[in-house]
Amino acid sequence: MILRPALRAFLPGLLVTAALVSTASADPAPVVKGEVYRGSPEAKSASALATTQAERPARVIRLAEPAAREFEPLVKPGLAPKARDIGFGRRLADQALEGESTTFDFHATGEAHVAKLRIVSPGAAALRVSLKVGASRAPVTMLVTGSGDESRVLGPVGLAGPLGANPEYWTPVTVGESQVIEIVSAPGTEPPVITVEQVSHLVAGPQDRFAKTVSDIGRSGSCNIDMACVANPSTALQQAASGVVQMLFTKRTGGTTLCSGTLLNDTDTSSQIPYLYGANHCFEADSAPYNTPAQMQQVANTLNTYYFFDAVACGSTQVPSFVQRFGGATYLYSNLSQDVLFLRLNEAPPAGAFLTGWNANPMDAGNAVTVLHHPQGDLKKFSAGTYSANETLQAPLNASTGFQRVTYSQGTTEGGSSGGGVLTFDGSQYLLRGGLWGGGASCSAPGEPDFYSRFDIAYATIKSWLQPSTGPSFNVTDMWWYPSENGWGLNLTHHASGQVFGVWYTYNAPNRPYWVILSGGQWVNGNVFTGKLYTVSGPHFAQPTFDTTKVITREVGVMTLTFSGDGNNGSFTWSVDGVSGVKLINRQPF
Repeated sequence: MILRPALRAFLPGLLVTAALVSTASADPAPVVKGEVYRGSPEAKSASALATTQAERPARVIRLAEPAAREFEPLVKPGLAPKARDIGFGRRLADQALEGESTTFDFHATGEAHVAKLRIVSPGAAALRVSLKVGASRAPVTMLVTGSGDESRVLGPVGLAGPLGANPEYWTPVTVGESQVIEIVSAPGTEPPVITVEQVSHLVAGPQDRFAKTVSDIGRSGSCNIDMACVANPSTALQQAASGVVQMLFTKRTGGTTLCSGTLLNDTDTSSQIPYLYGANHCFEADSAPYNTPAQMQQVANTLNTYYFFDAVACGSTQVPSFVQRFGGATYLYSNLSQDVLFLRLNEAPPAGAFLTGWNANPMDAGNAVTVLHHPQGDLKKFSAGTYSANETLQAPLNASTGFQRVTYSQGTTEGGSSGGGVLTFDGSQYLLRGGLWGGGASCSAPGEPDFYSRFDIAYATIKSWLQPSTGPSFNVTDMWWYPSENGWGLNLTHHASGQVFGVWYTYNAPNRPYWVILSGGQWVNGNVFTGKLYTVSGPHFAQPTFDTTKVITREVGVMTLTFSGDGNNGSFTWSVDGVSGVKLINRQPF
């Protein structure tokens, strides 16, 4: 969300086309209803670290007090639309005062090996840590807790593992100036080499509703309206609010930022895939050269999402019982000139979250709109207003289709609201029509407009995910490999139902055979299939006493298969235990 002074600087480049939208269309685009996320069985978070301080003391790495210059990136002039920056990076090579080694020291504890570090960045309201993780025969697990509330333990989280090293993994955000990281290797395996690279020092955290302490960055303005203060909210509005998440992510510099996003439904009522719609500028580089898809994925890997971050009562400043997810996301699509960001969350939302419906038709001038968002990272707010026209902005936001111009009659938006969805009510549900880029609206300038991306334009590209094909273009049953790369293969079985079962045979880091199973996916379109990956352990099926109840299945990641037009070539992207990659494939008939 751009701030008021920025709009003054931006206006000379604002080409006001005042292109009122026509509703004439020979073939209206789809309108899809939302649905409540049913949730799925998930492992409970650990109630405590694996070892006590007495059993395994945490070695301390303490950084120097932050210098004033380190806070400067958080106080940027509002010359361009920005997400709300709340943290800055601190590399340990430059900052560590106590604890010379940045490598985790593993010690035998029972059959496993345990390493524990406490990282301290003085004065931080919250903290996350960048780790470089080497390859290992089996995944290692991590637990973290923060000094602000050491009774709250996040994890276990799988790190790296058999398919390679992880050059950068950001730990979940915890409250307080220090974070304890405990890593446990599997019994009988050699632990990987893991080092601490840098920390992101956050000046705000969920414990203080992301209130800031730098310059003029503060709680959201007084004209903002808590969801809890909306009189007699309908079920439809409450559901829409449950589809809005607070997004927190960290870039390569270690800077951490906040945005808002909206969960989206698709047309497959059985899938409930957690898609997320937001704003490209949240993840994007500040200026050219802009991010490549691989760089956008690096940011997506760091994503923490906060659900139900709402006021417990009108006027209450109490921190709610929110839900934090820290599994990151898979980058699917973005558009710089349209300011569109589209992701798939890697970790399931909590039960009760809402997959928002959408309307892929252009809005009509005069449409009443609702915006649900997290200004300044604060508790979820409600804004209401009117859409009037589409306007073309200055490069790089110069999509010829323009942005949707909205003015407010209730509430406003601020930094941190970026990506928040603009919704229209169809009589039964609130449907997504776009996401916030920025504008001049504020409590002190209530008549200034904001500008939103156009979902009706973005839909042409992202419909392959939101409206998946009913079936594939060809049968993919066969062996798949790539002649110039030895040591692996893919066996796909294409069932009559359209479902694809796959077995990926490869070698793990210690050069031992390793199998990964693809199951329970869906066709995104006629050429793209995506699904979850699993590993299986337990008794061999050929044993006379084979017992299926003793087979252990572990979800390890996701795979997406993309086939060429003739169905004989393609590629697959994969993510397993936090490690990602891509391989080319050729059909090998058998």
